[in-house]
Amino acid sequence: MNLELKKATDQISKDKGLDRDMLVDTLEDAVRTSVIRKYGENIDVEVSYNADTGEIQVHQFKIVVDDVADPDTEIDIEKARELDPSVQLDDEIGFPLKVTDLGRIAAQSAKQVIIQRMRDAEQELIYEEFKDRVGEICSGIIQRRDKGGWIINLGRTEAILPKEEQIPREHYKRGDRVQALIIEVKKEGRGPQVVISRYDLLPPRSAGSRRRHRADHGRRPRSGQPSQSRRALP
Repeated sequence: MNLELKKATDQISKDKGLDRDMLVDTLEDAVRTSVIRKYGENIDVEVSYNADTGEIQVHQFKIVVDDVADPDTEIDIEKARELDPSVQLDDEIGFPLKVTDLGRIAAQSAKQVIIQRMRDAEQELIYEEFKDRVGEICSGIIQRRDKGGWIINLGRTEAILPKEEQIPREHYKRGDRVQALIIEVKKEGRGPQVVISRYDLLPPRSAGSRRRHRADHGRRPRSGQPSQSRRALP
């Protein structure tokens, strides 16, 4: 189990670009949650993980008393001094619990918590990366159509190209590579949502500019004089 945890932690840290210390904190919290679920909420436990060896140590702490009223939180002073002769009344003494005592169900629970925390951390990294890229041009692959528009794969995450941000009469199909402008990044329950626009890539028309339409379809009048049918539309 130790080697598997170390291997998984190292691999996730490398592949996902997640901070290793954060992963260790997540792992310790997950194991602590599983221990409490198995033995009860009243127990006081501390979990430490050796990132070099993958070894997990779980210690349960109890208060040293003369007369034990709650065996989950208290220990008789005579038994406590068998573990540590220097303890005094009202001291807290910790003794190790074997991680294997968690059992299959607790281990699975710990795994689920770790996966969720890592997913949350990865989504936060993606949000931090893309929120500073608003106004940048990005490139991605069209994945599928969504009720709100097209879903574009940007690599680390997906973006949505809403209907109102698409160029009129421009057609898309799955597998096409498109360029678009990142116009918004929002935090959602499922992770950050990147909103992109094709429409905003169109070059803006300068103020007061106008296009010239020739009613004679570009034919110059034989007389050499301007045609009376030529007009400029704003």
